[in-house]
This record gives sequence, structure tokens and C-alpha cells, in this order.
Amino acid sequence: MNGIIDIFIDIKGTTLLIEYKDNGKGMDEETLSHIFEAFYTTRRKEGNSGLGMHIVYSLITEKLGGTIRAMSRPNEGVHFFIEIPLD
Repeated sequence: MNGIIDIFIDIKGTTLLIEYKDNGKGMDEETLSHIFEAFYTTRRKEGNSGLGMHIVYSLITEKLGGTIRAMSRPNEGVHFFIEIPLD
């Protein structure tokens, strides 16, 4: 079944934990290693700028003082782990 997104939210002490997981097409290691870089895209010819995940990364790390990491494999979706301090 395609099109499933799971989002889990929890608070551990003074940290907000968010997990995002989907069952989409996923990414190879090369793409995953560049996912948060500005202007990196595998679909430039389709009009994509490659800024989306860079903006997400900047908001979480710079504005909110948190962390984000991703895991993915081709045909196995993507899984993001986000931690944001609450204090």
C-alpha cells in the first residue's frame, strides 16, 4: 500500500521528539548524503529548486536549536528523526 505517512510525537524531559516516516520511493545513499544541502535536487528539470529540505534543516537547527537526521533506502521510504529542546 502506498501513500502512508506516520508521525510520532513525544516529550522526553525537556526535549520534543518528532519522528516522520513514510513508505514512498525512498532515496539512495548519494541523495541521502546531500538531502539538507541548499540547491541539491535530483529533479531540477522538473522545476525544483532544491531548497525545501535545506529550509527545514535551517529552521530546526538554527531557529529552534534542534537536530534532524534522516534514514532512507530506495523503495523503502524515508524516516526523519527530529529533536528540539523545549527550554
